Amino acid sequence: MRLVAWNILHGGGTKRTPEIVLRLCELSPDLVVLTEFRRAMGGQIAGVLFDRGLVHQVWTDPPAGRNGVFVASRTQIEPGESGPGPSFEHRWLDVRLPDIDTTLTAIHAPDTHRSDTDRIQRQAVFWQHLVRLGEARRASRHVVIGDLNTGRHRLDEDGETFTGTWFLGRFWTLGYRDAYRLREPSARAETWRSHTGSGFRIDAAWVSEGLRNTVKTVSHDDSARRRRVSDHAPLVVELEVGTVGVVPTATKNTEKTGVGALAGPRVVR
Repeated sequence: MRLVAWNILHGGGTKRTPEIVLRLCELSPDLVVLTEFRRAMGGQIAGVLFDRGLVHQVWTDPPAGRNGVFVASRTQIEPGESGPGPSFEHRWLDVRLPDIDTTLTAIHAPDTHRSDTDRIQRQAVFWQHLVRLGEARRASRHVVIGDLNTGRHRLDEDGETFTGTWFLGRFWTLGYRDAYRLREPSARAETWRSHTGSGFRIDAAWVSEGLRNTVKTVSHDDSARRRRVSDHAPLVVELEVGTVGVVPTATKNTEKTGVGALAGPRVVR
């Protein structure tokens, strides 16, 4: 099963959306997680993915001009746990994948800065909720994937600017592992570059102990970032969790309740 997670930079816009869609199709995913997803152009992305067989779709419903999270899958998805609260409802999308006995939490964690105590506290609230979910699911098959906005000092960044690294350490003690580090323990990679030119690996997938042995490959499509399709590189994770079957053709609609099964994209509020 191939998972692709990508922060598409403020919804993609009219100029970049065609390239985003093309690259997603080229990556041949079985499940897609998009962060900074927006309704304005998102319907076009969802429609193309639907036509490519990712007919189970769900997204958050942020106000116009605000970013959300989107998940599309070839295999059935069901609603999971709610997020940390109203202030984070568009940064969190938790689903169950019953056909492969797995849960997936798609996140766009809050960013912050060491000098901003309010934003650090906001980040802590988000991660504390995620750690509690990890504690509850540590014995099951669970993947946390998306834009984490943090990483390991001097490994996922040159210096020590990240905040929130303690929470990654807490995930480690629960048995979760950074899928990329399972294959590349000490390699340097970047998925986002700041305006100052510093590179950071902040897009990642963390898997519970029950999924560790299923991780086949993990890569970053840096060419898309260099071409400025987005300011982030897509993350591609291959898990050996069984074959994703071909799903029957379904009729699209835009019902705005629950999670989409074979009914096309639906909205979670």
